[in-house]
Amino acid sequence: MTQQKPARSTLRRARDLMLERGEIPLGHLVTTLLARSWRRSVEAGLAPDGRLTDAWRLDDHELAQVRQQRRDLIAHARPVMEYLHQQTRSSGSMVTLADDRGVLLQALGDPDFLTRAERVALSPGASWHERDRGTNAIGTALAEARPLVVHGGEHFLERNGFLSCAAAPLFAP
Repeated sequence: MTQQKPARSTLRRARDLMLERGEIPLGHLVTTLLARSWRRSVEAGLAPDGRLTDAWRLDDHELAQVRQQRRDLIAHARPVMEYLHQQTRSSGSMVTLADDRGVLLQALGDPDFLTRAERVALSPGASWHERDRGTNAIGTALAEARPLVVHGGEHFLERNGFLSCAAAPLFAP
């Protein structure tokens, strides 16, 4: 049985308690999964309203090397990504592929959304591991080893609150 997603006002109240008192309220304010992820984000030294000036990102040469190392994964994932992109075209969304470290390898999406996504480093070469970006679908799916959805204010970093994301880790071919 899955826990119901908290309302925006409930998330705001939970976030305020976390910032003011350093406590992450379980149960009626946030799900257990979300509390675990927020706690990992705090332990990584992230602040919900903080800037990510030193966020980890591959340069173009490093990204090309990683893509070469992951060429089989990319080759198998690309047709699925294209299919998903066709299904979501003109919906203000994108489809991404990340590696087991949370590094974005590929991205397909609506041009206007890709521009917005780049402002929060949701683009190839960027790390979306929880320790770098806090609670987010990619990093949290890797940390929890399960598919999940992170919607709006559930993201640890407030700047990512406009995103609704789903991710599923791949464990084998």
